[in-house]
Amino acid sequence: MTITRNKLKKIMPRTKPEEEEIVKEKIETPDSHPIYDTLVSWSKIAIRMINAVSKIFGVYFAWIGLHYSASHLYVKLCVPDTLFGFLMSPFMTATPHCQGLRWVVTNGASMINNMWIVFGGWLCSTIFSTNVPSAVAAA
Repeated sequence: MTITRNKLKKIMPRTKPEEEEIVKEKIETPDSHPIYDTLVSWSKIAIRMINAVSKIFGVYFAWIGLHYSASHLYVKLCVPDTLFGFLMSPFMTATPHCQGLRWVVTNGASMINNMWIVFGGWLCSTIFSTNVPSAVAAA
């Protein structure tokens, strides 16, 4: 048996307006707490910062992940640390998957180095940039 909204309204007792006011006073809304407001504003700021950081550093972390995985896969698939791996390594280095992994390792390292150079340049320009007041500049 399903209960519809209309049946539920008929079954439930109605409260008097005075009782509704008392109930409203007892129920605290989340907006009435300053801590809640602070948490909401901080969470909005945190979400905006996470979005900005993920856009800026997402490519950097992707290259780090690719470089790390490709290096480990190259050692595992192309130059295993056994006698058989040593004997097969000259033949395995010419295979397409080993060439692709080697490309990811070398270009990933290059990208990571370039990103460090960009970060260092930005950091130096931020540290060494000075804002000279107009009164001092005019003198």
